[in-house]
Amino acid sequence: MTTNNLSQEKQEKSLSYGEFLKKARMDQGYSIEKVSEETKILSSIIKNLEDGSYENLPPPVYLKGMIAKYAHFLKLDKEKTINLYQQSNGRNLFPGKSDIPPKNRFFVNQPKIFLFIKKFIPKFLKFLFWGLVLLYFLYEASFFVLPATIILYSPVNDFTTDQRELEISGRLIRGKVLFINDQEVSFQGSGEFKDEIILSPGINNIKFKAINALNHQTVLNRQVIYTPFAE
Repeated sequence: MTTNNLSQEKQEKSLSYGEFLKKARMDQGYSIEKVSEETKILSSIIKNLEDGSYENLPPPVYLKGMIAKYAHFLKLDKEKTINLYQQSNGRNLFPGKSDIPPKNRFFVNQPKIFLFIKKFIPKFLKFLFWGLVLLYFLYEASFFVLPATIILYSPVNDFTTDQRELEISGRLIRGKVLFINDQEVSFQGSGEFKDEIILSPGINNIKFKAINALNHQTVLNRQVIYTPFAE
């Protein structure tokens, strides 16, 4: 070993661990902020290492990697740098039961209500999705299980008229076929239908019959009395 190496090793031993790191950093012209930027190690951790404030450092299992990264950046021997830390602090760089992760430099403390919403919204959307799926299947099943429904817009009730032509309109729900006085009547996709019949003098019985997908029938009757206007 040369005289210069002996002198350098003697000088390093006279320095504290923090002073050793600080000297290596400053000899290379780096600021704490620059080291933090390049290594992604919090500047406060670097400062605590150099100041010897070991009580403010993160748990050993995380600190070991940080020291190794710091040593690599300063082109120091990683094992030697880690061993020097343990000799100076007596702190074993192995995981312990009470270790907690270090703070993330990009971590932003969020209000509890925001965290609750962030946790609740996905569950709510999932519940809403499956609820809509269930409603859709129930809606489709209703076309087979429930009977057809006939809603009449005209004639709403039994009545008397002096008009020979009678316009019939309404809506069919859950029906596949509609008959008016045994004559099949077409209807739109929405179930809306319209027809016209010629009344006979006296009582006219109008029969509406709807059939659903299971061939179950729904019958509705209206009675219209036609009294021709006497001239």
